[in-house]
Amino acid sequence: MFLGLNEATLLPLDALTFAEVAATAGFEGVEFRIERTEECLRRGKLEDLAGVLRSRKLSAVSLNALEDFSLVSAQRFGRMLEKVEFLFSKVCGEIGCDLLVAVPSLLRTGKAQALVIEKTRKRLEELSRVAGEYGGRIGFEFLGFRECSVNTLEKAWEIVGGLNLENLGLVIDTFHFYLSDSAPETLARIPGRSIFLIHVNDAPPLPKNGLKDAHRVFPGRGGAISLGSFLRALRETGYDGYLSVELFNEEYWKRDPERVAAEALSSLKSVLGSSGIFRGQR
Repeated sequence: MFLGLNEATLLPLDALTFAEVAATAGFEGVEFRIERTEECLRRGKLEDLAGVLRSRKLSAVSLNALEDFSLVSAQRFGRMLEKVEFLFSKVCGEIGCDLLVAVPSLLRTGKAQALVIEKTRKRLEELSRVAGEYGGRIGFEFLGFRECSVNTLEKAWEIVGGLNLENLGLVIDTFHFYLSDSAPETLARIPGRSIFLIHVNDAPPLPKNGLKDAHRVFPGRGGAISLGSFLRALRETGYDGYLSVELFNEEYWKRDPERVAAEALSSLKSVLGSSGIFRGQR
């Protein structure tokens, strides 16, 4: 498996600085926020970002994230499709990124679960069609929050597995896996080829209904999430892609970014070592 860093972990940095810091720490790949790559494009810096990736031998693992796509109006979803086409045609090709993460809508009103699954499936099929025109992939990431329309691995796999599209897969976040009470046994039954990306983090031992993204901490430093059992189940799938540290901790944003990146990498390696997971090399 390969080691990546998500830009949310060092959110105050611009995309170029973030990439440099991640490379200096020793990461092999980076995930960018969509808005930061769009900023590079507006400022005429996207080619510079591509140059940093090449010179530092970094992979652009994904763009994060197309949010709230699944239950919005047809008109708004149409604009989202246009944005997906824009991102793959103007951004992804330049930086060598083929994966766009898509996050489902929150439930604002009561909807039957069958309707949610049907609508989400149709929307993902459309997103995958547009991405496929540019050789791109869509990674569907469920959120473990109670109010999310797709909030367990089981539901997410029912949707993605039912479509059976080559360029549609799962993005699984250990924080949301934990919040959702999803089982390692469920993860172990999913084919590794259908898992496109793993976000790794930990959380403090607080009541689950009080945990927010800002509570995320370095892997193995919170104690609430059983990362060992998660990673061993992941190994059973045959997955051999990126493990990317994704944190939204504002306290980390105030620290020296180089130290944060270094600690993110060392904590991830420590968890892998204690779990008996051996990773590949590019």
